[in-house]
Amino acid sequence: MLDHGFTYEIPDNNAPIIKVIGVGGGGSNAVQHMVTMGVKDVEFAICNTDRQALMSSDVKTKLKLGTGLEGAGMDVEVGRKAALESIDELRNLLGGSIKMVFITAGMGGGTGTGAAPVVAEVARELGLLTVAVVTAPYKYEGIDKRRQATEGIEQLKKSCDTVLVVMNDKLAELYGKLSIRKAFAHADNVLATAVKSIAEVITTRGDVNTDFMDVKKVLQNAGPSVMGEAEAEGENRALQAIQEALNSPLLNDSDIVGAKRILLTITSSSEHEATLEEQTIISNYIVEKIGEEARLFKIGAIFEDSLGPKMRVTIIAAGFETAGGLPIQPLTDTTAEAEQEEVIAEAVLVDQPTEETNTPELVADETGVGTPTFTHGAATMLPPMTGGFSNGLAGNAGYTGVSLNPTRPDDTEEVKQLVTDFLNNRFTERELEAPAFSRHRVSLYELPLLPDHEVIRTRLFD
Repeated sequence: MLDHGFTYEIPDNNAPIIKVIGVGGGGSNAVQHMVTMGVKDVEFAICNTDRQALMSSDVKTKLKLGTGLEGAGMDVEVGRKAALESIDELRNLLGGSIKMVFITAGMGGGTGTGAAPVVAEVARELGLLTVAVVTAPYKYEGIDKRRQATEGIEQLKKSCDTVLVVMNDKLAELYGKLSIRKAFAHADNVLATAVKSIAEVITTRGDVNTDFMDVKKVLQNAGPSVMGEAEAEGENRALQAIQEALNSPLLNDSDIVGAKRILLTITSSSEHEATLEEQTIISNYIVEKIGEEARLFKIGAIFEDSLGPKMRVTIIAAGFETAGGLPIQPLTDTTAEAEQEEVIAEAVLVDQPTEETNTPELVADETGVGTPTFTHGAATMLPPMTGGFSNGLAGNAGYTGVSLNPTRPDDTEEVKQLVTDFLNNRFTERELEAPAFSRHRVSLYELPLLPDHEVIRTRLFD
């Protein structure tokens, strides 16, 4: 007999466990696109300091950050303080059945850059699996905005399990010939695809919890990540799609070699469903690229009838364990570049002239010194040169200051740094093939072929 007067409450297993929050204008636009696209069993919300922007969105759940504000005006601190002022509302927004949160934002602005890290801090505090999918500004938007974006991304990394950065400049390579409106729509679509490929691996399966735990193992504390995505059709659609995905500009000139965690999503229509053979082709190709060192390799299948005969492959690679761990090409930091140039310049400037400098001695020719090469460039980093340069060439008295063949007694540290830069993908393959002075942005100096006192100047039209 079962009736003993007890009441049992059956939990609602249909309650969404994933929430996507758009922060600021860029993030809100991306969420609006996801709502239009349709992502299964996911809750959406947007938060902004701009009330008017919130009211113009069709997203149902909205949170106004701060009081008395109508935007952050590119001020990151204003965005951060507004989010902190609304921190209780953010906790409520992320409570309930939610186990995983996606944070989308356009980095570089005031609200997205300042408030998104606060949202991530709240999510981490609540024990949620936290994934940030953000965009970095175009180069033409200026150094200040790019530096601001870099700082915001670094703040996100402190609280997020993984951060996926989509470089707007790479989107320009893909969609540069489209109208501005269509190009921005494609940019929103990239963010939406990243979220959809992860979320629907969880929500479209029968055993939601098992799938969620699988995905959690891949993404939890995974660090920076990169994404590639491509579509193909025809007899060889599987191989073509994965090849194009791994050559996608969205990978930010990075390679997935070294990734210890892979999340692969294969999307096809129910009429042209992906076969086991196609899945094997894709998986084997990835293993060939990364080796067999991946500790976690999760494959998910999604149906999307709008694809027709096409197949879409989305790969997210994470768990890069190199020092500094960034497969993502860093944004330009002109301050760091200037410091680097200064260090390199100091390395080639020798025998600086002093007030006590006398007429320099000529140095006898030495074998193995090499033939000096004179290259035209901008002499922006050299002090005024007086005297001569000592290079073993007779007749070039009168200049000191530049060694044409600078040597260092020990270049161990320099070699270590070169290896570290290579492992961290500090430079693209194209940059590594270029001369070192180009890679490090070092100016070449214009040196006179003859000392000034030996140059005979003639006026032709006296």
